[in-house]
Amino acid sequence: MAIPRVFISSTCYDLKHIRENLKYFVKTIGYEPVLSDDGDVYYSVDKNTHDACLTEVSTCQLFILIIGGRYGGEHQNKEGSITNNEYREAVKNKTPIFALVESAVYSDHHTYLSNKKTNPTFYEKITYSSIDNIKIFGFIDEVRKNSLNNAIVSFNDFSDIESYLKKQWAGMMYDLLAERTRNGNAKITNRLIDDLTIAAKKSEELIKVLLRTTNTEQIEVEDKISKIELIAKARSFPNLVETLFNSRYFSMLDLEEFPDPTEHNYWYDFLIATNDFVITKDVEDGIKTYYLHDNSKTHIELGPELDSKKDDPWFREIQSAFEALKQVDLDIRISILEEMIILF
Repeated sequence: MAIPRVFISSTCYDLKHIRENLKYFVKTIGYEPVLSDDGDVYYSVDKNTHDACLTEVSTCQLFILIIGGRYGGEHQNKEGSITNNEYREAVKNKTPIFALVESAVYSDHHTYLSNKKTNPTFYEKITYSSIDNIKIFGFIDEVRKNSLNNAIVSFNDFSDIESYLKKQWAGMMYDLLAERTRNGNAKITNRLIDDLTIAAKKSEELIKVLLRTTNTEQIEVEDKISKIELIAKARSFPNLVETLFNSRYFSMLDLEEFPDPTEHNYWYDFLIATNDFVITKDVEDGIKTYYLHDNSKTHIELGPELDSKKDDPWFREIQSAFEALKQVDLDIRISILEEMIILF
């Protein structure tokens, strides 16, 4: 099972105990800590070790930044320290960042800002007892002035860091779950709107038929009504695909690239034939389970056999829509498939 990787960025020697505690804490959460001084970074023979750290940052899903009183080594061929550039790489990758600064350093930073405002000619010449390089204050300003993900808090000891991260990661989990709910509600709303649109089109066609057939036999009217219902059912196919996979669009640019729906028995066979979907099989404890994946890694479970869920309501509904798609006139089928092509 894939687990989040957490890059821990700070100077090493002055914050060694903090880094060791963070490493243990991240492991207890069930995540994988990544520390450059712990052999977790791959140092490619074709790269400088400083650049190797930046490459490793891009493989992580969370980034912890600890700012202490030591500036650290300058990054080769880049402006700023190694820690500065690890942080900038995380910003570039839009990795969630959790930044903390030692309380003594943060306190001196406020003094530095005050001096910068009131004594602009010599504020840089003042000695601050908590730091070894005034560039640290510039780095704190860089973090604070970032337009997004710019929270930064002070800490006295590791317990402050642990408490802060627990709260922040719990908040992140809540946001993810809430977003999942919001997306689900949005899907339902979009589905209702699509159904209303299809019903409106169906009613419009039905009225036209009734107006044109007032003097015809009743059986002819019923045949035309059935045809309208078939078209409405076929038009629901793209909506059902979108409900399952968050998108109704395929990567192909031309209708001629589409497989012929009439040549496939099941809706998922047709999706696989588009080359935008693939079926995988997972075997655990001797029990196999099939999954249908799209290109964005969204997947649904098909069961121990490909047609295991054929009696489920959602399976029956999308299969019914697919059967209708195969039965409608060619020009109607083409117009429906055209709705599933991305227009650039």
